[in-house]
Amino acid sequence: MNDALALILGFVCAGAGGELFVRGIVGVARVTRVPPGIVAVTLAAFATSSPELTVAINAALARTPEISLGDALGSNIVNVALVLGLVAVVAAIRIPRDSVRRDFPAALLVPLLIGALAYDGTLSRTDGAALLVTFVLWLTLTIIEAWRRRSAAEAVLGEPRPWPAFAQCAMGLGLLVVAGRLIVFGAQGIAAIFGLDAFVIGAVL
Repeated sequence: MNDALALILGFVCAGAGGELFVRGIVGVARVTRVPPGIVAVTLAAFATSSPELTVAINAALARTPEISLGDALGSNIVNVALVLGLVAVVAAIRIPRDSVRRDFPAALLVPLLIGALAYDGTLSRTDGAALLVTFVLWLTLTIIEAWRRRSAAEAVLGEPRPWPAFAQCAMGLGLLVVAGRLIVFGAQGIAAIFGLDAFVIGAVL
């Protein structure tokens, strides 16, 4: 398959898969009557990052972890600098006080931690475990806060529809897996053709 075509198809599958996966997770939350605050947390932590996650995992399995690193750092810069910057230009953002106390320190700490761990030129399995522990701690604190502020989930989430929700989750996840493979395949090919570093390809993608 042509590398550029694989890349384009990968992006299409990632967009469609991410959309289905998010809708499916919301539907599952309705079925299980999870409080809306926790739904928002899981969506923010997992569903919206699912395309990047599948690309990173496939790149690691394909023995090109540099694409994973570039993808993670590049998407982080885009989310913070581009997305947040554009939103703030269009309309001022009101930031909850509890978010300033909980999320901002984590958002500042994680890049510093990555820089410290990568200072020796390698991110080892131990380094990866340290990053995962940091993520789990942040997610736990966020879920606890959301649970404390839970409201009547039944009134907000509406009538549950189990089968469509689980079907959307499965279809979305399947498309994301395919997207990850296509994007990594296309990125590897383009990097080889133009002599580009895998990290640069990952960061741009």
